[in-house]
Amino acid sequence: MKKNILLKSMLCGIAMMGLSACSDFFEPENNTMLKGDDYIKEASEMYAGFLGVATKMQAIGDKAIYLTDSRAEMLIPTDRDVDMYALSNYESDLTGNTYADPAKYYDLIISCNDYLQKIYEFKQAHLYSIDMEHYKGLVASTVRVKAWVYFTMAKIYNEVVWFDDPMYEMKDYSQYPKLNLDQTIAKCVEYLKTGFDGIDGNHTMPWTEWIASDSSLSAGDYTFWDLMTPEYFALSAELALWQGRWQDVVDLVLPKMNEAFASSSTYTKWMCQSNYHNAYSKIFRGDNPYGSATVSVITYEYKKNQTNATKQNLYSAPILRPSELGIARYSDKDFNPNAFTSEDSRDGRFNSHFSQDSYGNWRMQKWSYAADNFIYIYRNVELYFMLIEAFNHLPERSEERYVLMNEGVSSYYPDGGVTYPGFTNDWTRVGGAVTHTYADTGIRGTWGASDTSKGLLCRDMKKEPGNERHNDIELLKEICLEMPCEGKTLPVMIRMAKRYNDPTIISDLVCSKYSEENAAIAAKVRAKIESGDYFVHWDIDSTSSTH
Repeated sequence: MKKNILLKSMLCGIAMMGLSACSDFFEPENNTMLKGDDYIKEASEMYAGFLGVATKMQAIGDKAIYLTDSRAEMLIPTDRDVDMYALSNYESDLTGNTYADPAKYYDLIISCNDYLQKIYEFKQAHLYSIDMEHYKGLVASTVRVKAWVYFTMAKIYNEVVWFDDPMYEMKDYSQYPKLNLDQTIAKCVEYLKTGFDGIDGNHTMPWTEWIASDSSLSAGDYTFWDLMTPEYFALSAELALWQGRWQDVVDLVLPKMNEAFASSSTYTKWMCQSNYHNAYSKIFRGDNPYGSATVSVITYEYKKNQTNATKQNLYSAPILRPSELGIARYSDKDFNPNAFTSEDSRDGRFNSHFSQDSYGNWRMQKWSYAADNFIYIYRNVELYFMLIEAFNHLPERSEERYVLMNEGVSSYYPDGGVTYPGFTNDWTRVGGAVTHTYADTGIRGTWGASDTSKGLLCRDMKKEPGNERHNDIELLKEICLEMPCEGKTLPVMIRMAKRYNDPTIISDLVCSKYSEENAAIAAKVRAKIESGDYFVHWDIDSTSSTH
């Protein structure tokens, strides 16, 4: 009964958002100061308060795309925005640049800190009535959001100011310690383990559980709130990649993948399998995130004034557009083994990523759908990429790395009986056991399987020891083909450049997008990157929170 009462209070507060202060929780541009001691007064606000944190996530959902893809391998600026020109051209002085300013990231951190303090105070005042499982879930969810946003900032700026105390008024950031990227990663790993109030980051808080507890309530618009918080295993695995903890990556990702697709009615959740290419455009185009691909995602809903600027800035009136030379990589067999001579036979990802306007200018088709495009924090193919990168540095797992990149596990085990350590072979369904072979066809196999007459053109992932760099570069190429304009490619370049102490890994990809007429810009950018100057410049002491 207690859960139902709390749930009804929460949903009533949401339903009344047009008539009360609860509307603030659904406005991505909300810059309202949290209300100190008045913030949490009743149980419904414990839940609505977390929606406030999620709303701050919505406000920064597309920010990393502008801050990284503008400087990565595919996009070049149009003539619409001088701030984007400066950012894209690796300018050192970005003072006043509207994209470079990290204030909204810090707004989210402040929201997390304030929320954790207030929910703790609420718990202390209601020790015998609060739902402790929900309390733990809400705390853990907030801890994961905070770790994720700090990690995101560090990959962009190489500098963060870490603070845990709540802020009810403006404070000077200079009083807090500054951490570089490596220090921030270590801090995030520690924070996910220690958490807050004795609760680590590995607790879940299922919104749908509350809704399902009362048959009179409909999940409706709230189903996808489950997906808004970064998954602990995926976030922890990415952090482990940066630290070179290869076995930890495998131990984090594989069990969760096994659990997800073994419990799926079609055995395809989080899998790259034979019909994935037919559903590829649905990953970005639809009313809801594509279930089989979604690990964690920032959702929006236009009807609740929840939007982002991806459609406007990357498709309708683009401030960034794909370069001709960047697009040419999809037809370059050295870069893309699945490239074919006929334009109509291009890799199936191509038409989902790109289109041309009436003037022949390229645009990002993947962001053409709506003003409330959802933005993935992690999607299924990233789990493959994480495993491939980890297996590349685990000598005894060279076959799995090759298999996941190319033909897939099912090609090696067409009748089941998978023996790779950690991979499941347990295909049981609720209601009885079924016979089912492994559903995976690998990353390259997914696209090669679309037309058997073309055959499968594999990526050269060498199995012999000593080829780790070669294989990492092959993996990076595949990530560039799979994930342009998602805020993902430049951080991977940086990770590999740091790993091999070789910034040309970044510059060779980035500078090859420029045409001859932009040779001067390309030379300037190359010099910056190869001197190690590849992070966004911002004087953090000049940042002022709008919270």
